[in-house]
Amino acid sequence: MKKKSIVVVVAIILVWVAIIGFFVIKSKQKEKSEEQNIKKYTIPDEKRTFLNGVVEPTKSKVFYKDATKGENYTINKENGEFVSKGALLITYKNEETSNQITVLEDQIKELEKEKNNLNKASNQSIESQLIEKEPVENQIKNTKKELSKLKKQQYSYEYAPFAGIVCISNKEQSGENQSLLKLRSKDLYVKSQVSERELKNISKDQPVEVLILANDKKINGNIDQIVTEPEDQISAVGESTPSMIANYPVTIKLESQEDVVNGYHVQAKVKSDKKELEIPTTAIQSEGDKKYVYLVKHNKLEKRFIQTKGDKGKFTIVSSGLKEKDEIVENANKDMKEGQEVE
Repeated sequence: MKKKSIVVVVAIILVWVAIIGFFVIKSKQKEKSEEQNIKKYTIPDEKRTFLNGVVEPTKSKVFYKDATKGENYTINKENGEFVSKGALLITYKNEETSNQITVLEDQIKELEKEKNNLNKASNQSIESQLIEKEPVENQIKNTKKELSKLKKQQYSYEYAPFAGIVCISNKEQSGENQSLLKLRSKDLYVKSQVSERELKNISKDQPVEVLILANDKKINGNIDQIVTEPEDQISAVGESTPSMIANYPVTIKLESQEDVVNGYHVQAKVKSDKKELEIPTTAIQSEGDKKYVYLVKHNKLEKRFIQTKGDKGKFTIVSSGLKEKDEIVENANKDMKEGQEVE
């Protein structure tokens, strides 16, 4: 009788274990099924346009030697000196004109002597003196006029067309295209270009983030100008048959000139005008007046409250709370819990 009771108890226990095991297995299967049914959505990383460029002055001018103004010249400013608009930069002296001036000055001296000798002649009447002096005086007068004209041509000057910094090369130069100095403005900009494939992705006044490669500093700016006339053409990389790609000049205006040096190489990342993200409407759940989604982080669900700004078909515009490359649950439901594990 005692053995029979033990058998009954054991049987009951086994039944309960079987029942519990059944429900545990079902629960696991349900969780696994739910887990397998979770659809994930990764917010796409917006395509960026990158522009390579070089820092250059907004204004620059090279002053070449002008032999027509004379072989001898004087640079009136020092290397690195800042000058105002209209400042005297170069003075030329025309030696040929200078020699002509010397000849005329000697002629005038001789004529003045001749005139003085006529004044000293005492054996002539005043009337005859005046008659003889008149052609000499006229000759002196005409020679002085010619001398005055030549003196205006003796020196020529080059002035600064804008305010800027004087740059004088230390290299010895010769020939027709001898550079005497370069004037560049203090204001700098980025000279770049965009390929025909990327041209549609940029527009005037579009914001950019400029990375200075020399010091890793980032500066904000904007696209100041896009020239629609192609600059040059390059061979397309990776093409089985040779083709050419047109490039269009682009200028970028910088918000700051700090730590920016003429000649620095930079990389500009064009920022998109689009600031809002779009996610599937099915990913959004409500909690009172608040809206949230489930982020998938480290294979677990994380509740994230968001702000929305309207619908766009099957998508909802999100103004805050999410960012590019965030992974969320696309088919969210009320049964999901924060911390729930997902594959």
